[in-house]
Amino acid sequence: MTRSGYVEITLEEMKNFLEPHGFIMHKRDEKTEWVANKIFQCEKTLYLIRVYTSINPNERSRGSGSDAIRLGVFTSNGEWVFGTKRVNRTKNWRDAIQIRVTELKMKLIEQNAKNSEILKNIPKV
Repeated sequence: MTRSGYVEITLEEMKNFLEPHGFIMHKRDEKTEWVANKIFQCEKTLYLIRVYTSINPNERSRGSGSDAIRLGVFTSNGEWVFGTKRVNRTKNWRDAIQIRVTELKMKLIEQNAKNSEILKNIPKV
């Protein structure tokens, strides 16, 4: 561990944490980091919650200061919706990811509720 609190995270550690929460780990290609995906349904709409793990193809996390873990939401068509603030690779990375996933879900629920309310108030033609 460095003075900044950085910890190295292995692919196995990330899998052991995310897979029990319903995430599926995969590499998009041989040169990019591992990502974890989970389908989240909000009302009748499906979304993809993605965790960019910062774990290289060699199954080790990037070096200190090189990148953070990031989370975002995509539509079922693959369009970016929104993300959260980054997760630093420190000893509390698991708690931070869980908090960010909850934030994403709550934001989706709020956004869908607002959209439903807006649609209800549009006059029918």
